[in-house]
Formats: sequence, C-alpha cells, structure tokens
Amino acid sequence: MPETKGRDSGRRGKPQGGTALIGVALAMIGALAGVHPANALLVALNEVLPQLAAALPPVITACLAVLAAVSEPPGVGRK
Repeated sequence: MPETKGRDSGRRGKPQGGTALIGVALAMIGALAGVHPANALLVALNEVLPQLAAALPPVITACLAVLAAVSEPPGVGRK
C-alpha cells in the first residue's frame, strides 16, 4: 500500500511530549472532579477558565504583532 503524504502523515502513533502532558493533566482534573466535585481547585478553575478563554485571542494577536514588527519584511520580488 503506498504511503500518502499529507498534513497529518507524521501525527500518527505515539503522542508527543506536550500532548501527553496535557492528557495527563486533564485526566487528573477529571479524576479529581469525579471524586470530589466541590474541590477548591475545581471551583477556581471553573471561575478562571472563561476569563482565560476570552483573554487568549488578544494575547496571541499581540504576540504575533510584536513578532511581525521585529521581523524583516518579505522580499517583494526580483526585477
């Protein structure tokens, strides 16, 4: 069977380190929520996550604007 080369051809198999850490963190939070739903950590996360989700796009935009400001402009082309 021929191998297909696409955008996700290298993303199959074992998860990467960052993906695995996020998965472990989510599993721990889920286990904590199942055992003790009134935990102070879960209550704090429940209050903070909507604010964090609202703040994330402007922060990403600001970081990309700073990156664009310090980067060299692309070449216009050769004559």
